Amino acid sequence: MNQTMNIYITTGRRNLKYAYVAIKSLFQNNREREIHLYVVSEDLTPEDMKYEMKLAEEYGHYIHILHFDEEKAGEYIHIDKKDHWPIGTMSSYWLFHELLPEEVDRIMVIESDTVIVGSLSEIYDMDFGDAYAICPDPEHKPVNHRNFMERIGGDTLTFVLSMYNVSKIRRDFTLQDILNADEQVKQKAGYSQMEFTFGLLFKDRIRYVPGEASCIDENERYVEELGYDYITECEKTVKILHFSSYKDYSKPWNPVSIMPGYAVWWQYAQDSPYYKEYFEEQWKLYDKVKQEKADIMKNVTHRNVLLCAFLLFVVCAVITPFFVERSLLLGVVLVLEAVLSVGASILVRYISIWCRRKH
Repeated sequence: MNQTMNIYITTGRRNLKYAYVAIKSLFQNNREREIHLYVVSEDLTPEDMKYEMKLAEEYGHYIHILHFDEEKAGEYIHIDKKDHWPIGTMSSYWLFHELLPEEVDRIMVIESDTVIVGSLSEIYDMDFGDAYAICPDPEHKPVNHRNFMERIGGDTLTFVLSMYNVSKIRRDFTLQDILNADEQVKQKAGYSQMEFTFGLLFKDRIRYVPGEASCIDENERYVEELGYDYITECEKTVKILHFSSYKDYSKPWNPVSIMPGYAVWWQYAQDSPYYKEYFEEQWKLYDKVKQEKADIMKNVTHRNVLLCAFLLFVVCAVITPFFVERSLLLGVVLVLEAVLSVGASILVRYISIWCRRKH
C-alpha cells in the first residue's frame, strides 16, 4: 500500500475560510497516511494559506498550490457570471495534463463545502481495473441529473470523493479531447459542468462505490427526494458530508434552510481562525436578503396598487364613451373596468415580485 494520498481541492481567497473546515477535517481524520493536498487556485499564495500550512505541518501532511489561469480557462469554459459554479471550479479540466506534477498517477477530489468524517484510505486504494474514475454510486444524485446523463449518452459521475486514474487519462485523452466533450455538454446543457463532461467522456469506464459508504449530499432537494431518516442514517457510515446548494446558496455558514449535517460542520469550525468571519459574512448575506425583501415590498403597497388601478381606470373611462353610447351600458362597463383595473394592477405587482425574486 502506498503510504501517501494525493488529494485535490479547488478554492480561492474568497472562500478559503470555508475550505479550512474541509482541510482540517481531512487532515484530522486521515492521520495514518501522508497527504499531499493539491490546492488549485487562481489567486492563493502560501502567505494566504498560512493557517492551512500550519495545519499541514501539525498533522504531518503537505500542501501544494497549483496556479489556475482563469482568463485562459474563460476562452474555453462557459460559466455565466450569475451561474452557481465559478470558473475556478472548472479547473479540473486542466487537472490531468497541465496542473498536476508528472509523478501523480492517481488523485482523489474533495470540495471546499465538505466535511470529511472518516478515513479515505479504503476508497483511495481501490483498484481501477480498466476504469478512468471511481466515484459514489448514482443513487444519491437527483433524478433529473441521472435522466439528463442517460439522455445525452453518458454515465452519472459524482465529482465529490471521485478518484481519477491520472496516468491512464493522460495516456488515452488529450486536454483537447476533454474540451471537445465539454463542447458537447454545452450544446446539451447550455453551460460547462465537469460532472456531465467526465460522465460523457468516461462512459462505461466508471467504477462505483455505494453512496451510503462514501458521500451524502445535504440540501433541500436531497432531503425531499431521500428523506430525513435516510440522510441521517447515511451520516453514520459515509466518509464525506457534502453541503451542495442551488440558487439560494444555502450552506452551513449561510443557513437559508437547516440540514442535519450542518451541526457537524460547525463542530470542526469552532476553533477555526476564521470563526468570527463566518458570522460576519452570514450577517452581510442576511442584511442583503432583508434589503431585497424591503425593495420588493415597496412595489406591493396598497398605495401603489390603488394608484396604478386609478390611472388605468381614468384611461379606460376617457376612452369608453367613444365606443359605448347608452348610459346604462356605459355605467356597467365603467364598473367592470374599475374591477379589471384593480385586478390588473395586483397582477402586475405579483409579476414584479416574481421577476425580482427570480433575478
